[in-house]
Parts: sequence; C-alpha cells; structure tokens
Amino acid sequence: MILADKIITLRKKNGLSQEELAEKMNVSRQSVSKWEGAQSVPDLNKIIMLSEIFGVTTDYLLKDELGEPEFSPAEDSAAPLHQVSMEEANAYLEANRRFSFKAALGTFLCIFGCIPMFLLGALSEIDSSDLLAGVGVALMLCFVAAAVGIFITASGPMQRFSYLEKEPIETAYGVSGMVKERREQFRPSNTRSITAGVILCIIGVALMIVLAVLGEKYGESEDLFGAGGICAMFAFISTGVFIIVKSSIYMGGFDKLLEDSDFSREKKEQRRDGINLVMIYWLVLIAAFLAVSFIFDSWKWSWVIFAAGGVLTPVVTEFDKLIKRKDK
Repeated sequence: MILADKIITLRKKNGLSQEELAEKMNVSRQSVSKWEGAQSVPDLNKIIMLSEIFGVTTDYLLKDELGEPEFSPAEDSAAPLHQVSMEEANAYLEANRRFSFKAALGTFLCIFGCIPMFLLGALSEIDSSDLLAGVGVALMLCFVAAAVGIFITASGPMQRFSYLEKEPIETAYGVSGMVKERREQFRPSNTRSITAGVILCIIGVALMIVLAVLGEKYGESEDLFGAGGICAMFAFISTGVFIIVKSSIYMGGFDKLLEDSDFSREKKEQRRDGINLVMIYWLVLIAAFLAVSFIFDSWKWSWVIFAAGGVLTPVVTEFDKLIKRKDK
C-alpha cells in the first residue's frame, strides 16, 4: 500500500474530512487532495505530523511494504479521547444557550442588588434612621440569594457536559464544520453585544461622576446625589454585564467544542492543576467589602474596593497563569 492510500485509509478511519485534516496539518485542502491522489508527497515534518495525528509510526507511512498499521507507543499508552457525536454537540449548544441567559441573569441580580442598599443607606443618613439602612442590606441579600438559586439550578443540566472544560475531546465527522459555521454566524452578534455592554458600563461610570459633581454643587443633597450616582452606575453596569456575560458564555460554547481559545488542551491541563486563584481573589474582595462597610459604616465609599478589584483582576489572572505554568 502506497502512502497516498494509507493517508486516505487513516483519515477515514479517524473520521476526518480533507478539510479537517488540512486544518490540523496547517495546510490547504488542495495539499491533502494531492497527497491522496499521489500527485505530491508531504515533506518530513508533515510525515511526522501525520504519524502523530493518526497514532502510527513514520515507518508505516513511508514503507510501502508495510500493509498493516504500526501504532506508535504514545498512542497505545494514551487514554482514549472522549467522543462527541453530532447529537451530543447539538444538545450541548442548546443547553449552553439556556445556561448563558440564566448565568447572565444571576450576575445581573448580584450587581443590581447593590442599588437598594446604597439608596436606602443614603436616605437613612438624611432621616438619621438605621432602619432604612438595614432594609437596604436585607434587600441586597435577597437579590444575592435569588442569584445563587439561579446559578445552582442553571448549572445542573450542564454537569453532563463538564468534560468539555477538563478533558481533550474528539469530534465525530461533520461536528467541527457545523460548530465553526454556527460560530461564524454568531460572531457579529457577539461583537455587537460586547461593544454595547462596554458602552453601558462607561455610561454608568460617567453618570456617577456627573451626579457626584452636582452633589458637590448642591451641598444640601450631597448624600442623595452621591447615592443616586452610584445607583445609576450599578444599573447601567448590571445591564452591560448581563449582555456581555450572556454573549460570552454562548460564544465560549463553540470554543469548547472546537478546543479553541480559552479551552485549548493546554489550558484545560492548566485548569485541572491547582486552585483557581482568581475565584479566591474575588471571594476575598467581597469579604473585604462587607467587612469594611459594616465595621466603619462606610457604604458611601467602600464600593471603591470593587472598582480597584476590577482593575487588578487582569494582574491576578496573569499571576495565576504564571504559577500554574511553573508548577507544570
């Protein structure tokens, strides 16, 4: 059996189209077609890549007299990849679509829930009453409780697909092409959503600054203007974040099936190793916010902790990646 026939046989055995094999090889489909038509021969580097993709030895590929595949030791010792069928891929994409909305809604409630706390806290300063401040905190906790309930119920149906974040996968014939086509169709909508979300967040911060300036000008209502500015900021930011989270999670579903971007095999290994430093960082940040706010009764300015925390999040993320790379 000549090399051309071996490539055809192994490609079909692995459920790959010429386009999919060409993508893995970083060549054009025409190149694969010429190899299989014996019109050209892949160079040595491509032969090595073929042996790794098909899990056979280079000797088997190069020697015409070897008719039976000689599987490489690495392939024999490796665990089989989780197979994702077309039905499974479609089921995941639909479940991820529903999850993206619920996760975004839970995030929205967590942020929006700060509004009654700040607003009633400001009114309590005017009326010199602690009752309104207590009601505001209670309402915030109700919003958070509702968000937690949504997160828990939303994550249930996604448990069966948890392997997509942690394990290397192998898609059935046609799955990769279907997912890529749907991702490209959604990409313009994702770009618009991210842009709109960022603009809303910026508008929210701008409104807070404007109302804070007005509060300085009209000193009698400074606390009310300040609280109004903070509430407006949280209203716009919660809406912007809802749009961003919903679109990002849905877009991430395509990346999981394609093992692309944040869900490449290398990053899956990093995700399995060690603790999530970013998650711990935000839990500590929330605890610090609540502690400072309650102990020093500083609800009017303690929100700055979240603003500073958001700015430092990319630094913590990179530090987390650095630690995991060193551990690996």
